[in-house]
Amino acid sequence: MIVCLDQCAISELAKCADKESPLGQLKATLLEAARDLKAICPVAKETLVETTGLPSAEQRRLIYDLHSELADARMGGPIWSFKNMWKMIDEETLALARGTAPPSAFELIRWKAIDDDQLAAKTWSNIVDGKKEMLERVRAHRFVQAEGKPVVEFNKKGAATDLEHVSHVYRQVQRLVKGEPLDKSDHMGYGVAQYLQEQGVARSELEKLLEDIRYHRWKAIPVIFYRTQVVARLESDFHRDKTPRKYDVNDEIDVPRIAVGLSSADLIITDAAMAELCRSAKTERWVPAKVFAVREPEKALAFIRETLNNEETAQSK
Repeated sequence: MIVCLDQCAISELAKCADKESPLGQLKATLLEAARDLKAICPVAKETLVETTGLPSAEQRRLIYDLHSELADARMGGPIWSFKNMWKMIDEETLALARGTAPPSAFELIRWKAIDDDQLAAKTWSNIVDGKKEMLERVRAHRFVQAEGKPVVEFNKKGAATDLEHVSHVYRQVQRLVKGEPLDKSDHMGYGVAQYLQEQGVARSELEKLLEDIRYHRWKAIPVIFYRTQVVARLESDFHRDKTPRKYDVNDEIDVPRIAVGLSSADLIITDAAMAELCRSAKTERWVPAKVFAVREPEKALAFIRETLNNEETAQSK
């Protein structure tokens, strides 16, 4: 079983000292399953940054120790981590262009400098500054009435397509085929196009990729598909008539992490807002991964026990 824990979840689990509480039982069950190699909780890249930037050295250490054990850090070795969402998109796009097997969503890393207070202060400052910059961009942005096709559209089954993301990637790949310079105005496709260039993708592979985009195979890549469903729900909530959702800069961190979790985990434990967002996006229609808020540990615990019990029963047959 693969479990994705967001920053809120691992923080609450790390500081929980009451072993008899539902959260304490969830913590103990995850640890036991990890030790028995029945479950693993890879560290999300966003969690590495957020934890490193925490002001409290004690809190950093608690999270580091717990998450390292849950991520299979045996004998002080490396730990398993989810790949960054954009890295996954790059690698999945390359595999699609070349017709090779999809890459793994996981990689081994070493989590360092957890006790460095100066690094923590600098990291936290960078996080705060980044959030301020993002908020300023949002406040300065003027929404205008869109003309032509919407940025997001839904098919008959209710699945969303991010037309902007798709079109940005398509135009950048067209430029690669023609030998033209990339255009930063198509920013959502700029990074993946650069990656394809660096990997020396052949013209025939790029032409195949254009066809894959036209026939909807690219947007069906799991991490892209699930990101789109969550972002589409956010966009709809922002434009509700009566009670529009307020922009939360933390979504810029949480959405990539949840997209990675939905594409590669069996269970996601997150904060209440993100769990509710997944429910309203009805992600369960498209993916078997279960999403629970950390404040409902009983549900997560029941799911883990049922899943592990089913696996043991299947192995005994």
